[in-house]
Amino acid sequence: MDRYIFVLGSNWQLSLAELDNCLKYSQLKGRIIDYSANIAVVEFENLHLEKHYINKLMEFQFLLGGCQKIAKIFEFIDLPTIHEAFPLTIEKFKLIDKIRKKISTDLSSVLDKVFPRIKKKSLFYAVSIYPNFYDEEYYKSILTKHFLPFLNKEIMAILKQKGAEKALYYKYPEKNIIEGNLNPIFPHHLIKYGLFNEDRAEIIFGFTEDGVYIARTYTSDDPSFKKKIDEQRPFKEFKSSISPKLAIMMLNFLNIFENREEKRILDPFVGNGTIFLFAMIQDFQVYGTDVDATKIENSIKNSNWLLEELEENIPLLNERFKIVDIKNLSNILENEFFDGICTEPYLGPFLNKKPYYIETQHLIDTELEPLYEATFREAFKVLKQKGRICIIAPIISTIDGGNVQININKIALNNNFKVIPMIDPKRIINKMNDKLQFRNLNNLIDAKKNQILFRKIYVFEKQ
Repeated sequence: MDRYIFVLGSNWQLSLAELDNCLKYSQLKGRIIDYSANIAVVEFENLHLEKHYINKLMEFQFLLGGCQKIAKIFEFIDLPTIHEAFPLTIEKFKLIDKIRKKISTDLSSVLDKVFPRIKKKSLFYAVSIYPNFYDEEYYKSILTKHFLPFLNKEIMAILKQKGAEKALYYKYPEKNIIEGNLNPIFPHHLIKYGLFNEDRAEIIFGFTEDGVYIARTYTSDDPSFKKKIDEQRPFKEFKSSISPKLAIMMLNFLNIFENREEKRILDPFVGNGTIFLFAMIQDFQVYGTDVDATKIENSIKNSNWLLEELEENIPLLNERFKIVDIKNLSNILENEFFDGICTEPYLGPFLNKKPYYIETQHLIDTELEPLYEATFREAFKVLKQKGRICIIAPIISTIDGGNVQININKIALNNNFKVIPMIDPKRIINKMNDKLQFRNLNNLIDAKKNQILFRKIYVFEKQ
């Protein structure tokens, strides 16, 4: 079977969970056989039988919210070999030279697969190194400063030996190399430099605990498309809205992959419509409700703007929006009407500084828990049997009492929902490194360093 590298997003755990969920339940079946904090190595069941497998990869890439690139693997070199060829401290020069020549031989066979035609061609390539972790000393001291220059020069020499008329490589900023602070090229670079063309390529060296996988990138995310929708839509709340990528990932955790155009999705806290817009793009029949009439109006304008951008038309789209308090949802909407619910309820006021524990607990007791209680009570009524809800709950960091959060599991259980693990321990085996282990399988956190409010993502299923 062919193997592929999936370059993960910044929240690697959430990206890995989404990827595994899609590999398990979507039409393109596969399994994650290795991973780091930056890549997942995937083996597909039947993709190698597809004549136009690249088109299938492009479709799969579009489906995912947490994946940056997909690359086909052509070679693997174990970690001891890499460490012997590029040690932290050089002692045995002859041994190093011998092993580097072996790596060059491996590279030669890889390049015949990366570039279908080499002789008399002008070729351009970019080398991207994805380490186990970016903060590893080996990455900063060796991979960026020694391994990368070796690869660039060696690949160029091999291509010229094979008869290339010209061979040029993408040059990273020297300052970043010296500092050991190097990011691989981003998806927009792939488009900018034409690296999907036959005579141009991104060659990925993806590290895990076991070794390095060498692959060529065949498809990538289009961040400019998501960014345009997120930033250019008429109405947006930059302070509180979730990201487009998170919206897509949440939709994928509903496990609705077939006949999406027939499936009804509800966001009962639609706000300015981030989830609504990306559910439209993913072909769902999507509905939105909110207690705030202004937000409903904004969502309608945003969705109509998107339809104009996409040059599409959905008849009676405005009728899919309702102004309704969550407590009265089932009075307005038909019971057992929806296949899934995807939403971020009100998480509390926007915080510029950490609040005190007592005021945070008061917010949770008087506002947030009753809100979530009503959400699950009404969701049970409007969801179909076995329908899922992917929902965000807040964790609030306080000055004097640590983190405070809602007991959402208890609320869900009381309303006949069971928690669905976001990571299947039978499909993803924990790595040796503590930082790569999944300790909590039932929810995942989306947060950046020093945030006051963290988003905690859960999936529940109606019983």
